[in-house]
Amino acid sequence: MKAEKAFTEFESDSIESAPEVFELNIISGGCRLYGYLLSPDKRNEKPFPAVIMSHGFPGYTTNNDLELALMRTGCVVIHMNHRGAWGSEGKYLFTNLKDDLIAIAKWAHSPAISEQYDIDPDNIFLVGHSMGGLSVLNAAKELPFIRGVAALAAYDIGAAFRYNMEKDLFLMIETEGQCLNMNSASEVYENALNNRDELSILNGYEKLADRNVLLTEASLDTVAPAEKMMKPLYEKLSEANACVEYSSIMSGHSFAGQRMKLTSLVARWIEKTAI
Repeated sequence: MKAEKAFTEFESDSIESAPEVFELNIISGGCRLYGYLLSPDKRNEKPFPAVIMSHGFPGYTTNNDLELALMRTGCVVIHMNHRGAWGSEGKYLFTNLKDDLIAIAKWAHSPAISEQYDIDPDNIFLVGHSMGGLSVLNAAKELPFIRGVAALAAYDIGAAFRYNMEKDLFLMIETEGQCLNMNSASEVYENALNNRDELSILNGYEKLADRNVLLTEASLDTVAPAEKMMKPLYEKLSEANACVEYSSIMSGHSFAGQRMKLTSLVARWIEKTAI
């Protein structure tokens, strides 16, 4: 891949080489997760690194621009909607997020799928924003074959309870979560409350010590303030001499005004981390 291609395109498409979009459904917990796979222009070098994207809560703020940019660099990009979100089967629960990503990553890493989509099984990356940042960090702890994991303005459920932000969490579930398939906001909140220690990104952090980790904060973030939610993990990993990078972008939680800066940062990190 070449990070410099994130904002450039081939002059024209051709039937033989043009990028493709494939509809996907992948089973997790007996439920079908729906999404898509972006396959890069075949004039890029094969096999392609693969990036699995994890959306935030509930997923109104998309990362389609980042996905398409990473496709232009020469990556396969996989976007799946978690259980209970945006048409995927099942009920939305925070405890399902990690398992969904593990199922997707194992699917992408399997020999049959790697061959079908020209995926390099040694260069699979997890990238997530907000609650997706929490999800990719927790999933990476259970996936030894993952080459790297990038968390963007990660929301840490454990920290939300440690710092008395639980009212904000419940309000977020009750208002923003209306698009999700859930029995009730109270059930989803109780799922967070009862599993807050297990869900925390600090839980089992030592399992990330042998991973390549990128943590990127939005310095104006009031939803997932980095001082409470990501910097404690960075400090733990630094003490463990992990291969971790920490970056800061002056922006709000969604990085809405700094998307090109965010894209360049992620693309260049993947380029130098891939083998």
